[in-house]
Amino acid sequence: VWLVGALNDDLPYDQFVLHQLAGDTVSAEATTATGFLLAGQDMPDINLNAERRHMVLNEMTATVGSVFLGLSIGCAQCHDHKYDAFTQKDYYALAGVFASTDLVDRMADGSEIKKDTEAAKKRIGTIHMVRDKKPQNLHVFLRGNTEAKGDIVPRRFLRVLSEGEPKPFTEGSGRLELAESIVSPGNPLTARVVVNRVWSMFFGRGLVTTPSNFGLLGAKPSHPALLDDLAVRFMENGWSMKRLIREIVLSS
Repeated sequence: VWLVGALNDDLPYDQFVLHQLAGDTVSAEATTATGFLLAGQDMPDINLNAERRHMVLNEMTATVGSVFLGLSIGCAQCHDHKYDAFTQKDYYALAGVFASTDLVDRMADGSEIKKDTEAAKKRIGTIHMVRDKKPQNLHVFLRGNTEAKGDIVPRRFLRVLSEGEPKPFTEGSGRLELAESIVSPGNPLTARVVVNRVWSMFFGRGLVTTPSNFGLLGAKPSHPALLDDLAVRFMENGWSMKRLIREIVLSS
């Protein structure tokens, strides 16, 4: 429901991303937008046990990286990325954001469901959302092994997309700061990634034919100047999805 309403109302895409990652910091109504983080098939069991929680945190981190940044961040879970300019420490800096986040199940009337009830098991009419818990920074898990702990990494944005050394996230889990970093005008990827996805919806393939991988192993843009121009004007025009769509479909 929230997703359809946001698109119909032409919620600016930078705000759209902020709501999906940290809507609970915006308003009670926007909290439901954070269900995006729990859309995977394993997400309802995030708090089942330590192993399942680790798997779900990995899925959250990898999904946010590929969806919004077009980067295969999940490849750095066990080792520094072999081709792209981010490291295992970058990965766990992001994963710590989601490790500082809890799943909340609520019914449509707003009441919270306890995990050990039949309602929670059946999940009929359940709305999944997230909220902050006590912030924690993660150890690097050497070779992805949760029992082999390396250095503790502060929660922060990717170094390669930051100007200088990225500042640690200090506001709760860091989801809001992460969202703001993702949609920062200084970040060269987010606008390009979404413009490319919109282009592919109308023409069958994107200007970059690997829409979730803008890294070294991804395809090069067929028309880089066009992609750059659309991305810049998309931001200059208030991140309006409807205006971008109108421009693309009415252009000769």
